[in-house]
Amino acid sequence: MATGDLNDIASRIRAVLPQPWFPAVSDSNTPVLDGVLAGLAWPWAMMYMMLSYAKNQSRIDTSSGNFVDFAAQDYFGATLPRVSDETDASYIARIKENFFTKRNTRPAFDGEMADQTGIVSVREPWRASDCGCYGNATYANQAARYGSRTSAGCVFVEVSESANISSLAATFISIKSEGIDVFLVQDVSASS
Repeated sequence: MATGDLNDIASRIRAVLPQPWFPAVSDSNTPVLDGVLAGLAWPWAMMYMMLSYAKNQSRIDTSSGNFVDFAAQDYFGATLPRVSDETDASYIARIKENFFTKRNTRPAFDGEMADQTGIVSVREPWRASDCGCYGNATYANQAARYGSRTSAGCVFVEVSESANISSLAATFISIKSEGIDVFLVQDVSASS
């Protein structure tokens, strides 16, 4: 008899019945009373089972079945679907791994610069160290760019002419947050 199952709930109901009205609990020859108590206990046992199941589904570590897919959809949209024949445990591990992937930070973009070929520079118009200041033609030995405080959430990624644009676009889409605009600027000055 486990907590919350049919026998447990029926015995709890039986324990609170007025003792003089019914036979003693030790008397096992009460099929009608046992049937009535089981009928009363069944919905409560099902409710307890549903609550236990819902509690397990509310945390990714204990969720199962479609609820793992729902969690992935909730956290990542359509970008992290379940692979064919993937178990719940491996899918949960993949979801948790994606939680800790650096995204939407300058170190994330700089890390992609180190991993990808063809990226020349990453500039944010609202970051002073990327844009310099008025009156200087260069900043940190690089050509100066205009900055803007009105373009928060905007990143310009300068890529070489030989870079694979579609691969880089997919990479930056995977690390940027919603509402952040990433512009891939291809350097074509060498070809003209």
